[in-house]
Amino acid sequence: MITRKDFLALFGGGAAAALGGLPILGASAQSSGILKVSFRSALVRLDPAFTVSSDEYVATQTIYDNLTRLDENLKPIPGVASSWESPDGGKTWIFKLRSGVRFHHGRALDAEDVVFSIKRVLDPKAGSPGRRAIGPIKDVTAEDASTVKFVLEGPFADFPAIMTGTFSRIVPRDASENLNQKPVGSGPFKYKEWVPGQHLKLVRNEEYWMEGLPKLNEVWLVSYPAQAAEQSALSSGETQMMWDVPSSLIPVVGKLPNVQLTEIPSTSFQPIVMRSDRPPFNDSRVRRAVKHAINREAVMRFVLQGRGVVAQDTPVPPSSAMRSDAKAPAYDVAKAKALMKEAGHEAGFQVRLFASNERSGCIETAQVIKPMLEAIGIKVEIQQVPWDRFNAEVWKKETFFVSNWVGRPTTDEQLYPYFHSSGSWNEYNYSNPELDKLLDAARSDLDMESRKAKYAKVQEILAFDGPAVIPYFANYATARAKTVQNLPVSPLKWVDFREARLS
Repeated sequence: MITRKDFLALFGGGAAAALGGLPILGASAQSSGILKVSFRSALVRLDPAFTVSSDEYVATQTIYDNLTRLDENLKPIPGVASSWESPDGGKTWIFKLRSGVRFHHGRALDAEDVVFSIKRVLDPKAGSPGRRAIGPIKDVTAEDASTVKFVLEGPFADFPAIMTGTFSRIVPRDASENLNQKPVGSGPFKYKEWVPGQHLKLVRNEEYWMEGLPKLNEVWLVSYPAQAAEQSALSSGETQMMWDVPSSLIPVVGKLPNVQLTEIPSTSFQPIVMRSDRPPFNDSRVRRAVKHAINREAVMRFVLQGRGVVAQDTPVPPSSAMRSDAKAPAYDVAKAKALMKEAGHEAGFQVRLFASNERSGCIETAQVIKPMLEAIGIKVEIQQVPWDRFNAEVWKKETFFVSNWVGRPTTDEQLYPYFHSSGSWNEYNYSNPELDKLLDAARSDLDMESRKAKYAKVQEILAFDGPAVIPYFANYATARAKTVQNLPVSPLKWVDFREARLS
């Protein structure tokens, strides 16, 4: 087993710089029930209403509760809500809260806290990125201390599943001003310490409402910006889990002694974003030229080493019952050049392509599509940025970039927030009235075949005219010490530590 000392001896000062400032997490942590999970990026936000990153979703899932949770089949099951019903076919939803749920600061959770949590996300002045991602909510009220009533703009069968999401987490109405610095929830683990850029320490909630849970004493979410340092930490026992193993490291990490690697198909995708409200991508001919210029199979093979499936410029994965047979424009350099000429760009143009080096696959995608685009006259300058700068300076601001998304449990969440003109995650500034009408109608359509037809048309529009090239759905690989037990692997990359334990 490679220790930290051995690692520094082998790789010298560069390794020391990579490891500098990070906590020394010895293997003795196993005996004390402390699970340390590594991430390539650093947490920025802990208030669930404002999270935008997968590592932040993991943190808030550990600290807070939701009305509902997802089971292993991504179906909603009771969370803080013990039951729910819709008396009118999906327009009104009534959730009954279980008793005995208490926030970390001691007060019992009640219906007013749920109403407060949802309304702060819906408030346009608050600026939550989840405002249009938690369903078409018209009103939410507390009928009594244990009953919450949602009135929607129309019937919406997926609403209980939407309540499992990061923006629907329940916060106390009397402790919401400082949640980014000192989060207070009712979840299985409580806040202990946060050193930005290094680690977040969480401790067991002794009064958690699920009897006998959690099993662990502490969970630490630790940042390792350098890939070599993260791998060494897992190998030496300084950490017990690597949240996301890059495709290029899977063969290496899979051979580490006392480490178990799990790889599953996932709903994760990395779109090549073209801002459709700005030149040159406000011209659909240019967008289609880019689509024709990119060989999706080659991108998947290069970036993922074949560990994924080719996508067709839509985020609806092959596993979804709503997936259509829509096909993105085929790889055709001659057709791409003809469209560039038709759009007045026969001489080509220059563009900056932004990608983060702290999300596996993003930089690699930028590198492999660069010569493909240059073959049709688009000169590409790759701009590499860390994940926190990407979210602050690139996302929704720049014109051309490689984004990064984990999947969502419902088709509505997979499409509406990204491509509806009012969508919270519409990083493309894409506006298509026909697509908006289809997405609005699909939300309230309770006939499965009719709904599937609407979503099929949405996917057809996105494949042909849409503002994204989505080349693949990546497999999700995660690694943990063999001493880590009862920690399920989700295709959404969500991590539920409730029943996890160290043997």
